[in-house]
Amino acid sequence: MKGVLLALSTVIVWAILNVVNRFCVLQYDVNIMVFTSFMIFATGVTLMIIRKQVMPQNWKSGVKYSWLYTIMQIIRSFTMISTFLYITSTETSLLFNIEIIITYILAYAIFRRIPYKGDFLGILIILLGFILFIFSLPVHMRVIVSILVLLSATASCIRSIVVEETTIWNPDTSVRQKCGISGYTMFYGGLSLIVFFFAIALLKFFLGDRLPPFLSFLTLLPDLPEMIHPETIISACLAGLFINASTTYLYYATLKFSTSETFMAVRAFQPVLTYLLEVIAALYYAAMRPQLDTQDYIYGGIIILGSLLILIIPSKGSYTHQSKDFITD
Repeated sequence: MKGVLLALSTVIVWAILNVVNRFCVLQYDVNIMVFTSFMIFATGVTLMIIRKQVMPQNWKSGVKYSWLYTIMQIIRSFTMISTFLYITSTETSLLFNIEIIITYILAYAIFRRIPYKGDFLGILIILLGFILFIFSLPVHMRVIVSILVLLSATASCIRSIVVEETTIWNPDTSVRQKCGISGYTMFYGGLSLIVFFFAIALLKFFLGDRLPPFLSFLTLLPDLPEMIHPETIISACLAGLFINASTTYLYYATLKFSTSETFMAVRAFQPVLTYLLEVIAALYYAAMRPQLDTQDYIYGGIIILGSLLILIIPSKGSYTHQSKDFITD
């Protein structure tokens, strides 16, 4: 029961985070690079506060892989939040189920884990639903949304592999110890991005129109007003301190007390929870309302059905001792 409650809590907080992030993008017109940097930094602050001391040998090995975890977290956050410029949190959550297929691909490429025969049906159904949903979007959105979702899902899958491997190597590391290691790299990773973007913003501010042509690519990075935009800083820090930090803690706790199958069963319904939260948010801010039609519900249902089939169809063959490890967000 504890594992089920943790899995449910994790999925609920993930859904809340997505809705809050989309609200910030729409309401405050935040620069997503700046928002992501401050959110990661603030997440690290909270995780450092609740950390528990780690043995030196575990710290050295843990921090090394935690940097990869943090880099993937930054990429995942930036690309996922960027999708909110084009589609709703509910649509993003549905399309994000493509991570299951990416996990199969990475699991085979890295660990030579071969999917069960029954899994291929679920994979094909998810892929069908994903393609149909993408082609239901306006033409000018299809490519950019596909790229953002695929990048975000891939980063999420790599992050999960890092967590899985470090858990195998250091099984006695507690949830708060893992939070401390992740908090350290998130704190300094987020701070490094803030300092870097602020330095570039100052450079552009002082050079103005005299910016050399070979530095023209810097115009893609945040300007000084975006770096000191109060709504961006405050909303990102609040999201990081309270919501994103909670997702990290619950994520580690779920890995410790819940099976992958239990988590996936709950995770498959995250789009439904996200939809309900967006409808509630729309009562306050109308732009948050998910504009879904009958076709969208059908395609979304296909994606969820494929996810559930992977769990429902019995696993047979020489790999039955392996868990279907797809704990990604």
